Amino acid sequence: MKKLDITVIKKDGTKEKFKPAKVRRALRRSGLSHKESNTALKLLYPKLKDGMTTRQIYSKLYSIVRGLRPEKKYRFNLKQALVKLGPAGYFFEDYAAKLFQFLGYETELRAIPIGRCVTHEVDVVAKKGREKIMVECKFRNEPGTKCRIQTALYIHARFQDLAEGARLHSKIPFTKPCLTTNAKFSSHVLKYAECVGMRLIGWAYPRDGSLEILADRTKCYPISVINMKKHTLRTMLKKGFVVVQDIPENPKELTKATGLSVSTARRIAKEAKEARS
Repeated sequence: MKKLDITVIKKDGTKEKFKPAKVRRALRRSGLSHKESNTALKLLYPKLKDGMTTRQIYSKLYSIVRGLRPEKKYRFNLKQALVKLGPAGYFFEDYAAKLFQFLGYETELRAIPIGRCVTHEVDVVAKKGREKIMVECKFRNEPGTKCRIQTALYIHARFQDLAEGARLHSKIPFTKPCLTTNAKFSSHVLKYAECVGMRLIGWAYPRDGSLEILADRTKCYPISVINMKKHTLRTMLKKGFVVVQDIPENPKELTKATGLSVSTARRIAKEAKEARS
């Protein structure tokens, strides 16, 4: 495959040379085979121009993936779909709770248990068997940024206060803290979490249980993987539709719940069925 000498503009405004290997990795992560990834790159090359933004390149790649393997477009679109749950982290917390439910946990959102010193709002309480996990969600509008050590330290300090509070007040204690994010982790976070026994779920980590792998394994995709207008997405999220499994197969039910037009509801219901199959 020929080498292209073009410059790409990243989200933060910095520039870098176009890196085919980086694109190929993204395509492989979305489930395309090695051969399909190379085909996608060949289809992308004629569409590239010097000075393009990463967003423009992503848009063209999305169209190519949709043409080659329509069922893989949801996995490929996941990173951007998670960002669309923002700008605040409220809906990402809702998504994390849904994901834990699909992993077999009973969940409670935004609980307020008593610590030894103060009360704490816990984003998600996840219970399964003897496990009682304190899930703290850290949403990033720019997934290229990393989750830093200060966040892990803060979460573990709260976990310790809640553990002492549970003993004082005869409550069932949390067995483990879990930091869940749509971003990557810094090396210090990885080292610290391993040391203190904190579970991490983030982008591309851990290798066999990262956010994108768990979403793909359970088909628990946020509704934002479906192409829709921003105000439509906001309306649906506020009505409690968080993941594709929440969307009814009958478009009339969706229209009744959200006020969407029948044609829009029909398209969304169809794509939701495709995404969860």
